[in-house]
Amino acid sequence: MSACHTGTTARLRFRFTPRRQAPGDPATYLERTPMKSGIHPQYQATEVTCSCGNSFTTRSTASGGSIHVETCNACHPFYTGKQRILDTGGRVAKFQQKYAKARAAQAKAGK
Repeated sequence: MSACHTGTTARLRFRFTPRRQAPGDPATYLERTPMKSGIHPQYQATEVTCSCGNSFTTRSTASGGSIHVETCNACHPFYTGKQRILDTGGRVAKFQQKYAKARAAQAKAGK
């Protein structure tokens, strides 16, 4: 208790001081505030198939019962530790290939 300058006493409240709980049994308190029904989508078993051929069953709200994905934990480089190099040619190589024909035409015209 602390005294104010007017002589009245007031109770100090700290962050760790527990607040008063709802009166009565918590189970009856929860029953008075029911959840809305019919607002949640259907949650059903779904077969997930990867482009590498791996498939597994999970639960999802997706309709149709099947999902097709490009990568999964069996073929993704982060999980496997292997890197796939998909570089079809560097920028310099593409530039040289593009202007090689122009150089050849200039060389023939200059002769």
